[in-house]
Amino acid sequence: MLGHPERTPTRHASTPARSASTRRSNREDNAADQSATPTAAQIQNLLLDARLVRGLTTVVDSTNVLPHVRAGLLARAGLLARARYYQRPAVAVLFDLPLDICQARNTARARQVPPDVLRELHQMTPTAEQLAAEGFISIRTVDLCEPARR
Repeated sequence: MLGHPERTPTRHASTPARSASTRRSNREDNAADQSATPTAAQIQNLLLDARLVRGLTTVVDSTNVLPHVRAGLLARAGLLARARYYQRPAVAVLFDLPLDICQARNTARARQVPPDVLRELHQMTPTAEQLAAEGFISIRTVDLCEPARR
């Protein structure tokens, strides 16, 4: 998330997430078509700049858990550099979910992740410390097992 989280509503209903899957779907009518990723990245960057120049909070959806891939995405998209350029804080939102919840949600998906892959990806979920080391100035952890605070 690029923007001031303390000034942002808890729910970002009016702040659409910038997702590569959505951009791929815009180009190819198929969110899974990885060949559309370069165009999706160009669209994402155009939208990022348009929103950040106006000082709007902007959510970029990236669920990659591999540190080297995440680092490449941050570098190629220039997310942290854009945050600095537009003088906006870069905030990571870390979803801390138990494996059993991830498995239950996976069974409800149309395109399911194989169980062994899901377990491996869950084990690779970055920690708040790892995200801070990548350059995020703040990490907000969402733990759905704790009662909601209002």
